[in-house]
Amino acid sequence: MDKLLAVQIMVFVVSLAMTFGLWIQWYKIFHTRSAKDFSIALVVTVLLNEIAWLIYGFTLMEWPIIAIDTLNLPAAIGICVGFFKYRDSSTTIDSKS
Repeated sequence: MDKLLAVQIMVFVVSLAMTFGLWIQWYKIFHTRSAKDFSIALVVTVLLNEIAWLIYGFTLMEWPIIAIDTLNLPAAIGICVGFFKYRDSSTTIDSKS
């Protein structure tokens, strides 16, 4: 296996792990109804990062980049929506009030 192919495979696997992590965070925000552990800087940066990578993928017509970011962008948007919906939430589904 040549080095370029090995790097491409590694990047694709790591990108899938990032995708999985974004969807886990999306689930956590909406399941607990809390975004208290997130900062606005992180949320906005993740969203802008995914938009930038998707534009970059379409510019180069690189389908692996487009595919991954097509999966990531909805999660990033969901995290952003959840952040603004639940950031000041004082009660969570896990709290015992």
